[in-house]
Amino acid sequence: MTEPRRTIRFELPDLVEQLEAFATRWPDAGFDERARGFAPVGEDGLLAPPLLALRPVPGENVRRYRRRCEDEGVAAGRHAVLLVRAAGVAIGYWHDAELLRHKAIRKYVIRGHGKAQATHLKTKGKSRYGARLRLQNWRSQLGETNEYLAAWWDELGAPRRVFVAVPVRVLSELLAADPPPPFGRDDPALERIPLHVHRPDHAELLRVHHRLGEGRVELPGN
Repeated sequence: MTEPRRTIRFELPDLVEQLEAFATRWPDAGFDERARGFAPVGEDGLLAPPLLALRPVPGENVRRYRRRCEDEGVAAGRHAVLLVRAAGVAIGYWHDAELLRHKAIRKYVIRGHGKAQATHLKTKGKSRYGARLRLQNWRSQLGETNEYLAAWWDELGAPRRVFVAVPVRVLSELLAADPPPPFGRDDPALERIPLHVHRPDHAELLRVHHRLGEGRVELPGN
């Protein structure tokens, strides 16, 4: 029976210190892309850096990654977070820990039983009541989102990283919206947020951003 792990959570400014302690115990630990963390071979331990930290390279040794963090710093720099659902949109632009711009958008695009109008049209054909208004609002919501993003990019500069929680189909519609967003599908700055996201609003935007700046160490329970 596998022993339960003991989990220690830490914030981005403490990353180098946590890496040093982990590397002292497991100097040969390498970055496991599937686990999203540094793991020793054949032993039960894991250090998952905050998602806002420097991107580790698959297989990178924990000591080498620590040196990179020391040389380049652990500050997140300019980054954006984009949460899009049919129920709403929440977007923010940060420089390090400072939230410079933010916006939440919510329009009438959900049918009475909870399905977005754009999804309903793809699966059931045309709807009779309010369909035109809902579809118009959906397109307006995407276009308005892109307008804010483009304005921030122009004013503050393109962020180094853009963290997105957007369903695949919705991302395609966002990219095809009028106006388009200030990034393309293959932009290397784009990163998927591997977290469950609730209905986007300002509070959820802040919660998700906090989680992006949180790392964890998992140690054997004994």
